[in-house]
Amino acid sequence: MPSITVREYNPESGALLGNISVLNYGRITAGTTSRVKVIDIAFSEVTVVGNIKLGVITAGGLTVNSNPTDIAPDGSSGNGYFGVQSSVVFDNTIASSPLNRYFPGVNATITAADSNNVSIPNRSDTISGYIYLSIEANTATLSAANGAYKIFFDYS
Repeated sequence: MPSITVREYNPESGALLGNISVLNYGRITAGTTSRVKVIDIAFSEVTVVGNIKLGVITAGGLTVNSNPTDIAPDGSSGNGYFGVQSSVVFDNTIASSPLNRYFPGVNATITAADSNNVSIPNRSDTISGYIYLSIEANTATLSAANGAYKIFFDYS
């Protein structure tokens, strides 16, 4: 059975900050965007991992995307509120700027085939590419919100 470890990186230097089980965006003022979080996923007890996808399965009362446009081959949208980009090598220009690709919506089916997932490249057989995430709090933001991402992948 595969095991996964999600690791967070410093968005400016790319230095590994450590393993995480919760992604905390901190306090976000209504109408603003969080700082970009940079993570990757390390898989163990497997030989090869592929077809990695990431989906928002719970938005915590925030809007993910009400009208996605400009859908890219990786499934991301050119507009939205939950930013997502990826790269095979660490890129501090992505991490230090507002993201320009977004989840197209909530993965309500909680399946790998859901069209609201975004594909993530591999850096190696058992490590995902770098994943850049952010959240824009719309004006109807709650005082506290908890959401959830889900990772889908194939392995051998």
